[in-house]
Amino acid sequence: MTHPIEITAEDRDAYARDGAVCLRGLFDDAWLDRLRVAIDRDIEKPGPMGMRYGRKTDEGTFFGDMYMWTYDPDFRDFALESPAAEIAGALMGSKKVNLFYDHLLVKEPGSESLTPWHHDLPYWCVEGDQVCSIWLALDPVDKTSGAVEFVRGSHRWGKLFRAQDFRMKTIFADPSLEEIPDIDADRDSYEFLSWDTEPGDCIVFHALTVHGAPGNAASDRRRRALSTRWAGDDAVYIERPAMSEPLRDPGLKPGDPLDSELFPVVWRGAA
Repeated sequence: MTHPIEITAEDRDAYARDGAVCLRGLFDDAWLDRLRVAIDRDIEKPGPMGMRYGRKTDEGTFFGDMYMWTYDPDFRDFALESPAAEIAGALMGSKKVNLFYDHLLVKEPGSESLTPWHHDLPYWCVEGDQVCSIWLALDPVDKTSGAVEFVRGSHRWGKLFRAQDFRMKTIFADPSLEEIPDIDADRDSYEFLSWDTEPGDCIVFHALTVHGAPGNAASDRRRRALSTRWAGDDAVYIERPAMSEPLRDPGLKPGDPLDSELFPVVWRGAA
């Protein structure tokens, strides 16, 4: 089901410099086929963290779920046995990799729901430089169907912005954090990265890289993506004033390594 992966020095340099890199064809059809079946199953019967993103006028066209690996065997096998953890370790330069969680993001044709500009770390109960996501395309994706845009180098701004709620609520309104800049109003001030992707391609990005995406209103195809979140050697558990709560209490104290039943070590590099 897997095949050898190759992460080049150029890939590692691009990830470190830009905060995001696109890797082509690292996940084979066997994984993709299993995930597509699992996605439809989860949409039909969501898990405890399943939700519909977007405004009420657009409800039902942008579906998300998290921690599917904890209850679905196909998502579990992907999280624990696919090349994803090794890819994350190679790019982060980490000797071990913990699974943080998996996150399903499906924009159906006709969806007008934007993914607001944000970066991920302020949502999460983790702190560290070695934290990343692997965004895996299950369908052909381009700008018309919701390709993600990344602000190049934003992971090195030294900023932590207030988390944006995808459901247009205010549960993440942490007054200690500054508002994210109005990226769209000042696009000439930034350099953007975005890639058209085919099934099996993935984009790996740092947890502080600012990113967003349009809706899927201009295409006639689904935009199914699975984003797995990974943490490396320097990652520790943290409790933030306003954050997305994990599936359950992991039994950790602030400052602890993530190693636990909820955040298992999935990959270790050669000694």
